[in-house]
Amino acid sequence: MGLPPFSSAGVGRTGCFIVIDAMLERIKHEKTVDIYGHVTLMRAQRNYMVQTEDQYIFIHDALLEAVTCGNTEVPARNLYAYIQKLTQIETGENVTGMELEFKRLASSKAHTSRFISANLPCNKFKNRLVNIMPYESTRVCLQPIRGVEGSDYINASFIDGYRQQKAYIATQGPLAETTEDFWRMLWEHNSTIVVMLTKLREMGREKCHQYWPAERSARYQYFVVDPMAEYNMPQYILREFKVTDARDGQSRTVRQFQFTDWPEQGVPKSGEGFIDFIGQVHKTKEQFGQDGPISVHCSAGVGRTGVFITLSIVLERMRYEGVVDIFQTVKMLRTQRPAMVQTEDQYQFCYRAALEYLGSFDHYAT
Repeated sequence: MGLPPFSSAGVGRTGCFIVIDAMLERIKHEKTVDIYGHVTLMRAQRNYMVQTEDQYIFIHDALLEAVTCGNTEVPARNLYAYIQKLTQIETGENVTGMELEFKRLASSKAHTSRFISANLPCNKFKNRLVNIMPYESTRVCLQPIRGVEGSDYINASFIDGYRQQKAYIATQGPLAETTEDFWRMLWEHNSTIVVMLTKLREMGREKCHQYWPAERSARYQYFVVDPMAEYNMPQYILREFKVTDARDGQSRTVRQFQFTDWPEQGVPKSGEGFIDFIGQVHKTKEQFGQDGPISVHCSAGVGRTGVFITLSIVLERMRYEGVVDIFQTVKMLRTQRPAMVQTEDQYQFCYRAALEYLGSFDHYAT
């Protein structure tokens, strides 16, 4: 016997749950839906079932997603077989299942009203790329500076983690003009771990301004940044800085992990090094990190940044639940910042790396 669903009044969310459940069954058996008819029928039995227009819209959206995307959650032990299937050409199509899955992610173009602050004339020069901007609803706000228009804006978005809201900040590689804002963001949001996934220059072009001092301390607006230590590892550099707020003398340590093994074109051949890097970052966060988010950037703050956050979530979920859902994870990220995991190459790399991670556990290895 199933559990009875309920919400506080037993009509709004409860109604949504019942309608979606009934329609999924109907789709399975009859390949048709009738949301209006089903809600009307339910309302004849209990008033106000499905209470608001938003809930009614949500039912349509949820069912559309179920039909177009299907169930992409895979038990970890079946991941190898699932990837094999995805890399084959789909019947009647000219493309692989992987290409189709990635194309399904490409949501319709977001309306400009979703990027209000990013599009203000006083902020446009702060965006590294004109087409990569933070949604208004998830953007990281800075404390406004009196009399300075747009001083609350930085091209950065909050991203939810596996078990924690706003566990990450996804941001672009700072420009010379936004370096002070970057340090202000780290300080105001108590972010003491920074992940850098690009070199300063790649393919002969600037990808990121050097926003930290190399040898002696430098001042960025209110903040004095002192380089304390630098450790050169095979695949990354760890830098430690002492950051002091010149206004009140408060200081804290910020650690920057720069991954140096990402090729200038494409993706790494193996996921192993990147998985180790993710593990190292999270271990350091647990050991030293404050409660604040991990700030992650590449150049535009969506491609490699999206891969890092996707894999962080996917690997943790794999450990706790034994399931993998790359598609829904990336989809969820893209509702918080556009174009996360930018290319099909990067998307495929997420699958490969998850599989390699799985291979490191004997009890899952086939």
